[in-house]
Amino acid sequence: MPNFYLFDVGSTYTKGCIVDTDKEEVLAQASDFTTSSTDISIGIEKVKHKMMQGLESIHIDKTYVCSSAKGGLKMIAIGLVPDLTLKAARLACYSAGAKVIQSYSFELNQKELDEIESSQCDILLLSGGTDGGNTSSVRHNANQLIKLRSRFPIIFAGNKSCQDEIRNILESNGFECILCSNVMPSYGVLEVDECKAKIRELFLKSIVKAKGLSKLSAVVDEIVLPTPSSVFEALKLLSKGTYNESGLGDLMAIDIGGATTDVYSMNEKLVINKEFGYKGLQEPIEKRSVEGDLGLRFSASHVYELKEEIHNPIFDQYIQDIKHNPHLTSNLDLDTQLASACVEIATERHVGRLETSYTPMGINYYQTGKDCREVKQCIGIGGPIIYNPNAKRILENCLMKSNHKEVLLPIQCEYYIDKDYCISCLGLLAKQYPDVVLRILKKKLEKIDHV
Repeated sequence: MPNFYLFDVGSTYTKGCIVDTDKEEVLAQASDFTTSSTDISIGIEKVKHKMMQGLESIHIDKTYVCSSAKGGLKMIAIGLVPDLTLKAARLACYSAGAKVIQSYSFELNQKELDEIESSQCDILLLSGGTDGGNTSSVRHNANQLIKLRSRFPIIFAGNKSCQDEIRNILESNGFECILCSNVMPSYGVLEVDECKAKIRELFLKSIVKAKGLSKLSAVVDEIVLPTPSSVFEALKLLSKGTYNESGLGDLMAIDIGGATTDVYSMNEKLVINKEFGYKGLQEPIEKRSVEGDLGLRFSASHVYELKEEIHNPIFDQYIQDIKHNPHLTSNLDLDTQLASACVEIATERHVGRLETSYTPMGINYYQTGKDCREVKQCIGIGGPIIYNPNAKRILENCLMKSNHKEVLLPIQCEYYIDKDYCISCLGLLAKQYPDVVLRILKKKLEKIDHV
């Protein structure tokens, strides 16, 4: 079986590893600064050179890359009802590895058009209406979008009854319009697989070129996925396993960066109790959410604002210093508190809730969102977790709080870290060599017991 160079080109660092699929081993790993302001391929060559020290005789068959450089894949999601078609659109974006920079519901107004104009988004996802339902709102939004000076691909994943009309409106005004099946074809039903595939196709066809990533063609065989999508593929494999190799079962993974915090959950049990009502859109077994206001550097001030209980003069000054210099040397204790806050807030936003309704007939209970109480494994991804000696203390903030049992967080977990930063790279081979990748992933995850 072949040997691979696998690279994850991030906005700050380019990480790489060499994988021998025959021996089922990672032979070497390295990282260096991403050279996105000059030529991204330079950064890859530097990482390659580091990894090949002592391995000069090895033959590399193929080179694959995932990338979140230059802001990653930036999308805008538009739906009709916030908790239904808009939520479905956002979930489709996240599952495809995108960052949703703005989202809108109901009918677009001029202020929202101005925001879209200045957003510099890569792709816009337009949805709305169940199949055979509302058409007037999506028609209005399409006619609003054609007023924009900017042009970018638009995916329409709404009411199939007006698909052709929406495409005609957009294409006759200079937009590329891609049709796919409705992300919510009937009330409460989520269908995002085709939309997710269309987003990835666009990423490979045009977005890669637009971001200057096509320069990589001289040194790589294929840019396969946006980085979060590669992580998603690795985690799905790790959870579900294969026909030949068992997975870990239900899991949650948390990736803290400088500006965002991503939460992934893979669990079969979505609903607490069939006797309870369920409100809103049924959520997927495999879910990713992105919190664009939670991170340890560019979003640190907002995290700090949300956690008043940690405020003190020393911390105040640290936050001000970070504002002026995001590359400031870390204060371990303060960064641990910030990372803990990111985990707590992001996971609470990710999971569902059990809510109480008082009626003349008595008390009714209903669930919104996803039930993650039985998730038993939590994996830390990203530098702020894996390089912090207090990683377990940070990750423990994903657990249900005794005074907030209505928030459907895990009750008890075992904790792991992606110690060698290889999940994103290995995800590139997850579909091609699932058994091999799964066995490597299980070897590479480090269980942490110390606090």
